[in-house]
Amino acid sequence: MSTLVSLGCSWTYGVGVGFDESTMWNSEDGIQNKKFPYNYTKQQYNNIKGAEYPSYEDFIKNRKNKDFFKNHIWEELLDYAKTATIDSEYFFKKYSKISHNKSIADEYSFRGIISKSLDLKNNNFSSGGSSNDMQFFQLARIFGNPIKRKKFIESKPIILWGITSTARIMRNDRSFLLTHSESDSKELQEYIRLYLKLGFYNHDESLEDLSYKIEIWNTIFENYNIPVLWFDTFNTHDYKIKPRNFLTDGDLLTQMLKISKTKYKSFLNLYHFSSWIQDDPRITAAVKAKLLNPHSFHPTKQGHKVISEILLPHIKELNKIYYN
Repeated sequence: MSTLVSLGCSWTYGVGVGFDESTMWNSEDGIQNKKFPYNYTKQQYNNIKGAEYPSYEDFIKNRKNKDFFKNHIWEELLDYAKTATIDSEYFFKKYSKISHNKSIADEYSFRGIISKSLDLKNNNFSSGGSSNDMQFFQLARIFGNPIKRKKFIESKPIILWGITSTARIMRNDRSFLLTHSESDSKELQEYIRLYLKLGFYNHDESLEDLSYKIEIWNTIFENYNIPVLWFDTFNTHDYKIKPRNFLTDGDLLTQMLKISKTKYKSFLNLYHFSSWIQDDPRITAAVKAKLLNPHSFHPTKQGHKVISEILLPHIKELNKIYYN
């Protein structure tokens, strides 16, 4: 039996896949029972704003006055409100109980679906909030140890490796996002502030570094005759060197929307940082299509099913070529 070895961030792990709208929504959550459009931030509003929509300033002034809006705009605003971030402490506690549940993630994530479909062992190295550096480091610890390397190779691995946001870095065996969060300690917030102030984060340099690392690992895998499929998770990156063994047609989020025929506004130079914020119209569109959940914006069971359909043919072919 071959082994599907998965590396990546929360999308690969399956964070939030246990979300079920029919059971998670509750009157205490408030959002779906609003009698007027949700108080969107300016960024959220601009992401869904159509040609006939009023300015954000006029929206804020009149959002409780139904007569101010055209009927279809009012209905759309109410509809989108159901996908807005929920601040309810009740909901957060309820969601937290299932968001990182290992057994749920192993079964319903796309890696779980693929493993079960092809009768592969499911060996997961991905984790919520993981950085690319963390994923490279984890596999380096295996290949740098002769005993672990031998055992790993004998498991007949098929590598499925997801590239995540470049705005995550690893320090002291921990990954964190280079954006401020109220939940972060003061020390961490200060470290992030100083890190950014000194110009240590550069997206283009990160992509160049990623290009070289992907090429290095491709060479290692070829040396040990190990199949690998790389993919961009929710941003399509313009790599310095075009990676080999890489999923074509863009990142998973974009392909999900395309396959499900979900329309969305396309803006150049937008980058989804995966910080539980609707910072990209694709996220808003995917939530409305029920491909992502409306709380943390991770793939739902349906979303993971669509992703598995994207990846399954490639993994099936790799398993056939290398191990059958």
